[in-house]
Order: sequence, then structure tokens, then C-alpha cells
Amino acid sequence: MEIKPLDFFVGLTLGVALGVGLTLGVIKVRGWLGRSESGRLKSENRSLKRRLAEKDRHIGRMLTETERLAERLGQGNLPNTKD
Repeated sequence: MEIKPLDFFVGLTLGVALGVGLTLGVIKVRGWLGRSESGRLKSENRSLKRRLAEKDRHIGRMLTETERLAERLGQGNLPNTKD
């Protein structure tokens, strides 16, 4: 039985296209199910951004308090502290 070159290339092309299509389909399904590496990294990135925003707010509050205390120190109006 002789395999014609055209039949060979058609079969090869269809096989490659089917393999690529199924691979991309599996990647999409795993992404939807949330078990993919990219899904986990996106979730971790959101969590880190939220924590960073909280720390920025905290640093802003501490900076404001420090500036307020420095201003009061410059005016000589310090609160009475007993040690």
C-alpha cells in the first residue's frame, strides 16, 4: 500500500491542529476550574496588592502622627508624660 505525499501532509496537518486545539482547550478548562498556576498566581497577586495598600495606609497614618507630634514639639506643646 502506497501512502501518497498529499495524504501524509493532510493527515499530519490535521493531527497537529487537533493536538494544538485540544491542548488549548484543556488549558482553558483548567483555568476556569481555578487549578491552574496562573489562577493561583493571580489570586496571590491580588492578596499582596491588598496587603500593600493596607501597609501604605498604616504608614500614611504614622507619618501624619509623626508630623503632628513634631509640629507640637516645635511649638513646645508636648503632652505630659510620666515615666
